[in-house]
This record gives sequence, C-alpha cells and structure tokens, in this order.
Amino acid sequence: MIALETLKGRLVDGLLEVQKEEGYVARERFIFNRGATDEQLALLPAWTADDYQAFLRQHNGAKLFQHETLSYNDGFELFSIEDCLTYSEIWECPENFLAIGAGPDGEWIVYEMNRPAGNRIWSGEFLNFEEWEEDAMPFGFERWLDYLIVAQGTQFWEWFR
Repeated sequence: MIALETLKGRLVDGLLEVQKEEGYVARERFIFNRGATDEQLALLPAWTADDYQAFLRQHNGAKLFQHETLSYNDGFELFSIEDCLTYSEIWECPENFLAIGAGPDGEWIVYEMNRPAGNRIWSGEFLNFEEWEEDAMPFGFERWLDYLIVAQGTQFWEWFR
C-alpha cells in the first residue's frame, strides 16, 4: 500500500492540506489505529481478502480526511475488526460481504470478497445488495484506498454516476 505510506509520510502532526472539488482547500486530520493482532484477525471470516487483512494488520481502523475543526464526521472512517463485524450484522450484509467503513454523511462502505470475477467495493446509503449493482466498484480494497488518497478524500465514484 504505497499510496498509504506516502500519505502518512506527508502528514504534519496528523494533518495535511488538501484541495477538493470546486477549489475547496482545508487542513484535514488523519488518525491511524494500532495494527490488529493475530487473535483479532482470526475473528474475521475465512474468505476475507488478503489486501484488507494487510491493512488491518498495519492499522486496525483509521479516520481519513476529517476536517481539522469540524466536529461531525465529514471524512472517512475505516472500521476496526470489531466494528466490521458489528456493522456487517447491523447492515445485514450477505455472505462474502464485510462492512469496512463509513463515508461522509454515514455512507456505507462494504467490501464484497471471494467473487470469481474479482472483489468489489460498494458504497452508498442503505445498500440493496441484490438490486443496486451500480453501487459496486470493480476493484478491491487496496486500489479503492489508493484512488481515495489520490482523489484527496473526495468520493471519486460519484464523479461518473
């Protein structure tokens, strides 16, 4: 996860100045949890993708692109393993789907794994996994995170919808 390591190297006291759509510029905060233990990783389903496990081994959750001074969640939260399992149940994720985070305004981020055609990231409010294929992005977690970092925390998947 080269983009993640490069991003972390650019932070000053957990902050980074970013430019988003329409020229908006702000200092945003990044918080990275300590890595998951082997015991914590063992709680995940056996089909959990390697790229996501690698992230959790490094950071068992994170907060990305949080406005420096706003108190509400305007950025992204990548869940800890405990939260992944809790939200997967609350959001009634089907088999091979794992809730991995929440975006601005509570948008769900769900990782569909163990697909013969390749893993996918889903994002949206109140996802309907049977009917809303357009909410699925045709790549796995590592590429999604890379794109999120390059897009400076903007919801790049919305650009084409």
